[in-house]
Amino acid sequence: MTSVSDLGLVSALRTRIGLAPDTAILCVLIVVAPQLFGGAFPWSIVAISGMSLIALATALWVRRASPHRVVDGVLVMMGLAWFWTCLQVVPLPEAMARALRLGSLETAQTLRGFEWAGEIPLTISRDPGSTLLQILIGIAILSAFLAARLGGPSGLRPLAGATVVSALLLGFEGIAHRISGADAVFGMYTPRFVQPQLLTPLMNGNHLGGFALTGALLGAGLAIQRCAPSRHFWAAASALCALTVAATLSRGAIGSLLFGFVLLASWLLSRGTGRRRSVIPLALMGATIVGAAAFVGLEPILRRFETQGFDKLAVAARGFRLLEGPAWWLGIGRGAFSSVFVSEEGSLARYTHPENFVVQWMTEWGVVVGLALLLVLGTALWRRFRGAQKPVVAASCIAIFALALQNLVDFSLEMAGVVVVIASLLGALLPAAQTDAQSKHPLRLPAAAFVGFTGLLALIAPRVLESDVQSLIDRLNLTMEQDREADFHATLRRALSLHPTEPAFALLAGAYAGSKQHRDAPRWLSVVMEQAPGWAAPHVVAAQWLFERGRLDQALLEIREAEERHPGSGQKALCQMIARFPSMEHLERAAPSAELQAAYLDRASACPGLPAPLRAEIDEAILRSEPTHVNATLRHARRLESQTQSAQALPLLDRALARHPDNVSLWVAVVRTHLSQGNPEAARSTLTRAKSLDLESRALTDAQARIEAALGQTNDMRATITRLRGQSMGDIRKVAATFMLEGELEASLGNVDEALAAYAAADAASAETPGLQRAAELALRSGRSSHARRIYGTLCSRNPGGPACAQEARLAKELRGATPRPALP
Repeated sequence: MTSVSDLGLVSALRTRIGLAPDTAILCVLIVVAPQLFGGAFPWSIVAISGMSLIALATALWVRRASPHRVVDGVLVMMGLAWFWTCLQVVPLPEAMARALRLGSLETAQTLRGFEWAGEIPLTISRDPGSTLLQILIGIAILSAFLAARLGGPSGLRPLAGATVVSALLLGFEGIAHRISGADAVFGMYTPRFVQPQLLTPLMNGNHLGGFALTGALLGAGLAIQRCAPSRHFWAAASALCALTVAATLSRGAIGSLLFGFVLLASWLLSRGTGRRRSVIPLALMGATIVGAAAFVGLEPILRRFETQGFDKLAVAARGFRLLEGPAWWLGIGRGAFSSVFVSEEGSLARYTHPENFVVQWMTEWGVVVGLALLLVLGTALWRRFRGAQKPVVAASCIAIFALALQNLVDFSLEMAGVVVVIASLLGALLPAAQTDAQSKHPLRLPAAAFVGFTGLLALIAPRVLESDVQSLIDRLNLTMEQDREADFHATLRRALSLHPTEPAFALLAGAYAGSKQHRDAPRWLSVVMEQAPGWAAPHVVAAQWLFERGRLDQALLEIREAEERHPGSGQKALCQMIARFPSMEHLERAAPSAELQAAYLDRASACPGLPAPLRAEIDEAILRSEPTHVNATLRHARRLESQTQSAQALPLLDRALARHPDNVSLWVAVVRTHLSQGNPEAARSTLTRAKSLDLESRALTDAQARIEAALGQTNDMRATITRLRGQSMGDIRKVAATFMLEGELEASLGNVDEALAAYAAADAASAETPGLQRAAELALRSGRSSHARRIYGTLCSRNPGGPACAQEARLAKELRGATPRPALP
C-alpha cells in the first residue's frame, strides 16, 4: 500500500509540475537522450540506461499497483528478445560449441597459439563486446517501455510533446552550428566518419532526419487534437521539424515523412466531419514541406540518386548471406553485424549496419526471434492504429510506422538515444484497452525487472566503457606510436576477448609484430586476409614486411593484390621499392589488371626520386594502352619541349584535346607550346577556342597574360594580372603566385625595376615563395650587384649557414675589391 506521506508528495509534485513525477522524468529522458550524442558511445549508452532505470524506479514508487495491463504478449516478446541477447554472450563449453557449430569456435581455433592473442570466449555472439552494449540498450528500452506503460495512455500526450520539443531542439542546434561555422558538436567532438548537412548530437544526417520526421508527425497530431490548448505552437513546431527533415537531404526521411502525412490525412478523412476540416491545414503544411524540400534539396537529392542509387538495398540483401548454418536460428550476435559483414564487403567502405532493421534483427537474433518480434510489434501497433479515436494516438502510431519505413534504408533505431524515445511512446500506446477500474494489477514483475536491470548495469557498465571497437583501435595506435609493447599486448588481448572477429585488431597486431620482427607477423596478416578478404591494408603491410626481408618479388605481388582491391593503397610502399630498385619490370610485376593499369602507372610516375628515363618509359607504357591519357600526354609534351622538340608535342596534345576538349590543362599546354615556338598569335587563337567552350579558370587567365607579354602588350598584361589577383578571393598563396607571374613577365619584357618590385611583393605576401631568390638572380643578371647583395643578406638572415650566406659573402668581397682605396698620406 502507498503511504499517506507518499501520496501527499506525489500530489504535491503533480501540482507543481503539472505531470505525474514518472511521466515528467520520462519527458526529461526523451529530451536529454538524443543530446547524449544519440547513444553513439559506451558512456552515453550507460547514461541513457541509467536514466531509463530512474524513470522506471519513479514509476514503481508512484504506482504501487496499476489498473492497466502490464504484462502481455508485446512485453513478453520484447523481454525474450533481450534475454536471448544476454544468452548470446554466455561462454559455452567447447563440446557444446562444437555441437552447435558456433562461428566463435572457428575464430578461437584460428587465434590459438598466437602469443599475443589471449583466450577467446566461445559464445553464440561473434562479437560479445558489441553484444554487451546491446544488453545495456535493451535495459534502456525495456525500462522506458515499462515506465511509460505504468503511466498508462494518459501519459501519451506529454510524451509526444516532449518528443516534438526534443526534435525542435536538435533542429535549432543544427542551425546554430551551421551559422557559427562549427565543425565540432558543442565544440567538444568532431564527427570522424560523417559530414552531415546539419551538425547535431545525432551526428548522422539520416538519423536527424528520422527523429525530425517523428517530431513533425507528432506535432501535427497534437495540433489536430481538439482539446489542445496550444495548437498553433504544435502546428509551427511540426512545420519546423519537417523543414529540418528537408534540410538533412535524407532521401529516406523525406519519403517517409510524406508517407506519414498522407496516412494521417487518410485517417482524418475516415473520421467524422469535424476532423475532416483538419485535412486542409494539414495538406497546406504538407505542400509547404514538399515545396521547401524541392526548393532547397531537390537537386542534391536527385544527385544522390544518380551517384548512390539504391546501393543500400543491395547491401541489405547481401546481409542475408550471414545466415549460414546455425546462424539461421541462433543469430550471429546482437551488434555483431559490423565485424562479421567485413567478409562480404569491399575495400572502400565499412558497413557498421545493414541499414535495414529487418535484416539487422534477422541476422543478429536469428530468424525465429527476429521474425517473432517483428510480427508481435507490428500487429499490436497496427491494431492500436485501427482502433485509434484521438489524433495524438493515430499520429503516434503513424510516426512509428514512418520511422520504421525509413529504417528500411537507415539504422537510427539502433541508436540508444532514438530507440528509447520510441520505446517510451510504445509503452504509452500499448496496450490500448483499460481493464476493470476496480481491479489492481501488482507490479511484482516490473519491480523484479528493475532489480535485475540495476544489477546488470552495475556489472556490465565498467566493462563496456572504453571497450567499443573505435576506442580500442585508438588506444592500440597510441601504444604503437609510443612503442609501449606491454600496454599494446594487454590492450590487444582485451580487444580480442571482446571483439574476436574484428579484423582491424589483427591488422594492427600484424603491423606491430612486423616492426618488432616477431614470428607471428605473417600469421596475423593471414588472419586479416581471411576475415576481411576485400581489404587492401593487410597486403600493403605484408609487402612492406617482405621487402624489409629482401623478398622483393613477393612484396611486389602483395602490392598487386592491394591495388586490385583498392587502387592507390599500395603507392607509398611501391614508391619505396621502386626508389631502391628502379625498373619498369618491377612496376609491371606489381601492376593490377589491365583496366586499372593506366591509373596505376600514372600514380607510380609521381613517386619521388625516379630517374628520368624510367619516368619516360612509364609515360610511353601509359600512352600505348591509352593514347589520350591526359597526365601522361602533358608530361611527355613537357619532356619534348625540354628537348626542343615542340613541333612533336603539338600533335600529341591535339590528339588528347580531341578526346578531352574540356580539360583546361591541355589547352594551357598547347598555348605554352606555341609560345615556346615563338608563335604568340597561334597561342592567342588557341586561347580564343578554349574560351568559346565556356572554359574559365585561373590557368587560362594566366595563359592570357603570357600571350599579352609575348605580344608586347604591357598594359593589357598588367590589367590581366590585376584581374587574376582579384580572383584570388583573399587566398595569400594565390596572391603571391600572381606577383611571381608578374615578376617573370616583367623581366621577360626587360622591365627590371617592375620585376624586382613584383618579386618583393610576392615575398611580402608569402615568404614561402622563391620571390627574393628570383629577385637576387635578376639583379645579378642586370648588373645590380649591390642590390643582389642586400637581397642575399636578407635570405641569409632567414636561413643562417644556407647558400644565400655564401653568395652574400662572395658579393661583399667582390664589391670591396672594386672600391678604390684612399691614398696614404
